[in-house]
This record gives sequence, structure tokens and C-alpha cells, in this order.
Amino acid sequence: MSSWHKLALGNDDEAFEPALRIQQMFMSKFLMCPPGSGRALFSCYDKANDNLWLYFSPAAQDIALRVYAQPCDSPTALDCIGLLAGEGDALGMGESPLLKKAA
Repeated sequence: MSSWHKLALGNDDEAFEPALRIQQMFMSKFLMCPPGSGRALFSCYDKANDNLWLYFSPAAQDIALRVYAQPCDSPTALDCIGLLAGEGDALGMGESPLLKKAA
């Protein structure tokens, strides 16, 4: 069975270009999927370690593996998670107010 994956991109300066490329890769696949596919890309900025994390839903494992993301547990809204692209309900939380869309 597929699992969640996460990828550390570094601080704001280091993370901008890779995050943009990964988001574009993700969207090229996402736009071809039917609604309800569960494909999602989330982000979380870890202030304590000055690092941006990307989280890939199990349905986005193809992209996660292309960028060498590591398997991880499913993130939660309490992990400062924000939707970067795709379907926010991939966390199984629907329209939770804790799940905010990343700007």
C-alpha cells in the first residue's frame, strides 16, 4: 500500500525554486486526474529548524519518488500543514478550519 512521503527543502531562499518545480510537476499530473483522486501536496514551514517540508499524499507517490521524498506518517493539521496543491481532503479531514490553504 502507498504511504505518505515528505521532503525537506531547506530555508526560504533554498526552498523557493525546488518547491516551484515540484509544484509544477505535481500539477501536470493532478490536472489529468478525476476529482476525488486524493492527490495532494502540502507544505509546512518548521521555524525552529528553518526548513520547509513538503508532504505528498499516497496518491501522489509517483511524484514523491521522483524527487526522492522519504516515507512518513500521515501529517495532521496540527503539524502546521497547509495545502500547496491538489485536494485538501486527502488528509481525511474535509473542510477543517485547521487546514489552511497555503498562499
